[in-house]
Amino acid sequence: MTGGVTGCANPKIIFLLFNPVTILKNFTQIACAAALLLSAGSAFGQDYEKIAKQIVNTSAGVKPGEAVIISGGQHTMPLMEAIAVEVARAGGQPRMWVQTDKVVRAVNLETPEEAIQANKFSNMSLQADVFIGLPTVEDGRAVVTGISTARRAKFGQVAAASGYQQKLDASMQRGVYVTYPSKSYAAAQQLDYAGYEQMIWGSIGADYSAIAVQAEQMKQLLATGKKMHITSPEGTDLTVDLGSRPVFADDGVLSAADQQEKLIYNRTANLPGGLVYGTFQETSATGRLAVANDNVSDGKPLKGFKADLKNGQVENVQAEVGADAFKAQMAAYGAPGLQVDKFSIGLNPLMKTDNAKAYHPATAAGMVYVNTGNNALYGGQNKTPGGYSFPIINATVEIDGKTIVRNGQLVSPTMASTKSAAKKSRK
Repeated sequence: MTGGVTGCANPKIIFLLFNPVTILKNFTQIACAAALLLSAGSAFGQDYEKIAKQIVNTSAGVKPGEAVIISGGQHTMPLMEAIAVEVARAGGQPRMWVQTDKVVRAVNLETPEEAIQANKFSNMSLQADVFIGLPTVEDGRAVVTGISTARRAKFGQVAAASGYQQKLDASMQRGVYVTYPSKSYAAAQQLDYAGYEQMIWGSIGADYSAIAVQAEQMKQLLATGKKMHITSPEGTDLTVDLGSRPVFADDGVLSAADQQEKLIYNRTANLPGGLVYGTFQETSATGRLAVANDNVSDGKPLKGFKADLKNGQVENVQAEVGADAFKAQMAAYGAPGLQVDKFSIGLNPLMKTDNAKAYHPATAAGMVYVNTGNNALYGGQNKTPGGYSFPIINATVEIDGKTIVRNGQLVSPTMASTKSAAKKSRK
């Protein structure tokens, strides 16, 4: 299925596109991030049948008679096929949607400007009871290289104007989105592929019962909290108002209760799972934001990033490297694109970060993100089609004085300290 820019080249620049896979994976890094974990070939030695059973029976809970779309790229066919077979065994009705990099790149760069419009195939996807999404492209950077910022923004704008987001909430469709290890991504991040591949598959098979307990405890604390305070050794020091917004807990499994929820993100699971996330009052963020090492679109480095936060807006942007690239990417979205209004906290103990290589998987236990831009599907008010996700390394997070993350390590909510965390060094 095509919708334009479906192979986001970087998990930091977020585009709300007319494609269920990219729309639902945007937040976490929750899509775009997983869209980057693309494969350059089959995962040697993996038990696809076992993985498919977990996806279909445990995470999605497919029932007899349910229509199930399995979407992915040509490179993910072995796992897609195993999932479709397992859906049939469960009594469901599988339908595979397959994409290739060449077609996605053609949509991105060769569709006439006047013909860019909302993807009509997305409405077809709403007929399914379950949507199981794998990455649709193999080389995420290649399919977007050369596309202008204005063109990216137009794809996002027509998607946002289509009303598809509201249709997702109104439907009772549920979704499971599966990361697929990527040789190209591992090479781009200078990661050892064997170790990286093992980590992804191992994290997909994590103990989600334990993650679910922690996720629910943290969700309740966040849902009743008033103020969130985030600090880091790099110099982040920001305070936001939580404002009684919805809080989402992704524990990799859609329970019977999850399947009846009204909001689409409560009916969505990611593998690897393990994430608590939500929004805060759009104009409440104040303080300082600092990121030591990150990447902007197309892999351009962003180092030593610093900015002020005032009334929710990112201001006075500076960086040792990459400030101009960052500003150019965000210019198309105006002030709403630089409005800090979302957060996420990772819970999966098997996912690991590597700050030296700018590898910051959102689901890694203790990994904290603050995000700008569109938060409408999370219960917020910002509807701009673009935004940015800032990784806060070794963060400390306090909710009304209770510490739930300390120096990048999770603190059990039942043991959360009521003492303020030690002040971090400022830069």
